[in-house]
Amino acid sequence: MHRYLFENYSVRGKLVTVSETYQQLLSNHGYPAPVQKLLGELLVAASLLTATLKFDGNITVQLQSDGPLKLAVINGNNHQEMRGVARVQATVTEDSTLHQLIGNGVIVITISPTKGDGR
Repeated sequence: MHRYLFENYSVRGKLVTVSETYQQLLSNHGYPAPVQKLLGELLVAASLLTATLKFDGNITVQLQSDGPLKLAVINGNNHQEMRGVARVQATVTEDSTLHQLIGNGVIVITISPTKGDGR
């Protein structure tokens, strides 16, 4: 993760590279390309959330749906250690859209501090 700042424009941000973690996440699974892409996007979201919130603990980004992709979960901590999995229960074609993958779905973000109850 690389932080950057454009002082003259009051802009700051973070650039995250997750390629090694992403490859490990996919290495033992034969996920279709659209599922791989979505897992990558969730991985980046979880990574940026853990860095932005600046707390000691875990963040879980979880997508549940009634579509072929029943579940996609990424869990990460404040040390940028990430893991994830997807559960596909029907055919997913290479050109499946997000809507075709998840149908009616929900995304849940859970923040679990190491100490305290998070209040």
